[in-house]
Amino acid sequence: MRLATDINNNKKRLIAKAKKRGLYENFGQTEVRKLKDKYGYNDLQYGDTEERLLASMLDHFDTWCMNVCDRDLN
Repeated sequence: MRLATDINNNKKRLIAKAKKRGLYENFGQTEVRKLKDKYGYNDLQYGDTEERLLASMLDHFDTWCMNVCDRDLN
């Protein structure tokens, strides 16, 4: 799954960035927006079961970005 790989790569990059610069408001939202655009999030939401699963993965990544804290950076 390319989406899962993209999400994991973005998480690693964001964790490294947070360790270097710290967390800030709207952390990771640029990356979430780029992934949603790349995979056509709006179409995935209303697609078949597999497409809704992909949309759910993007939603979970978005939630992770909003809720990440210092303890998650280890």
